Amino acid sequence: MAKLVLDHDPLSGQTVYFGFDEHTQQVTITHEQDVQANLDYAHELAVDEDRTKLGMRKDIWHYAHLPSSVIVEMKQKHGVDVFNQQDRKKMFRLLNTEYKRLKTTHKTHNG
Repeated sequence: MAKLVLDHDPLSGQTVYFGFDEHTQQVTITHEQDVQANLDYAHELAVDEDRTKLGMRKDIWHYAHLPSSVIVEMKQKHGVDVFNQQDRKKMFRLLNTEYKRLKTTHKTHNG
């Protein structure tokens, strides 16, 4: 199946593809995102312990940096809506295990 680029956002690194399988007559729309810049940014923030301490003192703790593809993946794969307060504990559990490279701190919060 050939894929055609429908859109590319250079700021987020996200690309949207259109695919058509002539054999099955099936159309697919896929989203892909290069998250390396997000991982590098999260790591840069995580190694700055003073930033974490200051944020906790001011009650504005930046805990993770989530690219849009990860937000969608958490919802589709784990049923966790990062914008729903009822899913906070599940979200923090995922951030502390499967998505810990996106954390902007080395500390742990359980929600």
